[in-house]
Amino acid sequence: MKKAIIFLSFTSSQNQSVQNCIHSLGLSDSKETDIFMISNASNIPKIILESNRLQLCKISHWKEGLKQIFLRQNKQKLNTFIQSLPKYNEIEVSIPHFLNILCNYFYHHCMKKLKTNIVTISLYPDGMLSYQPYTINSIFHKESFYRWMSGWLFGMPFTRFTGQIADPYFCVKKIYSYIPKLTIPFQSNEIVKIKYPRQKTHGENVLILGHFNQTKFNLVFLSQINKMILLFQSNKNTIYYKPHPRMSQLSDDIFYQSLLNTPEIAISLLQDKLPVESLIKSINATTIIASVSTALINLKLIFSHHISCYYFGLNKYILPEYTPYYKYIFESLSIKPLTKLYE
Repeated sequence: MKKAIIFLSFTSSQNQSVQNCIHSLGLSDSKETDIFMISNASNIPKIILESNRLQLCKISHWKEGLKQIFLRQNKQKLNTFIQSLPKYNEIEVSIPHFLNILCNYFYHHCMKKLKTNIVTISLYPDGMLSYQPYTINSIFHKESFYRWMSGWLFGMPFTRFTGQIADPYFCVKKIYSYIPKLTIPFQSNEIVKIKYPRQKTHGENVLILGHFNQTKFNLVFLSQINKMILLFQSNKNTIYYKPHPRMSQLSDDIFYQSLLNTPEIAISLLQDKLPVESLIKSINATTIIASVSTALINLKLIFSHHISCYYFGLNKYILPEYTPYYKYIFESLSIKPLTKLYE
């Protein structure tokens, strides 16, 4: 029985999870399953045939937004790609969650166009989403409303919903997970274990990961965090800082500016666009510090005991109903609080 899997993604880290799914499930050598991918992230895994990839435009500035508003390029490319797909006995559509214009639009408007008798929905890992029930409680929720407006402008309508973003429509039949025993099952019939290829790294350097929501921490709190970071500095190592990929201006990065204003700390700026998982070995970093970044989870899954990961600001950055899920997964992976005094 011929089958196809269509992966949808919109970030580099999701593309990495897709690649891990393909390798873990042995799909690259399968003659019974064709693999397709639709993404607006630039690094689509090379393991997927070029003819089976659809690269959509990532809208990062107003000029690209205007093109989508007037030309509907992404929508046209997507519809053409779907029409070109052959008929299959079964098609699995694998997504990270439904709070995304592409995934949401595909579910409501594209699945019915697929040439198959059976369509199933699966989830692949996207940071903490596998381990916490992130929920939208109102159709007027800020993130949902923003996507509804953007989808309408770009010709790919976003259907607002309430409920857990991983499975608001109770349609997910399968979940791929790095840690099945800690994964929320939602309504799925099975949880399939996948894994990162294990790697080793060495060195004494430190990598600090920037965060996006700058309003969560004030300068008083950051000054205390900087004192903790200072403890990791020595004559033998370098402390690197990697801004959050969604930060467009370093001048708006309060965390980075606070580090620069701490003369005792020598910071080397990293502006490489590669995912942090790909940078660790190249900069010889074995200590990673971040504000509850989900990259810490991925790094621990890859490098295990070869690296030390520290988080800060959990109770300030995350809503109270979700902090227990973060603490549980962090403790399970030996990701430690930078200092208990300020948590």
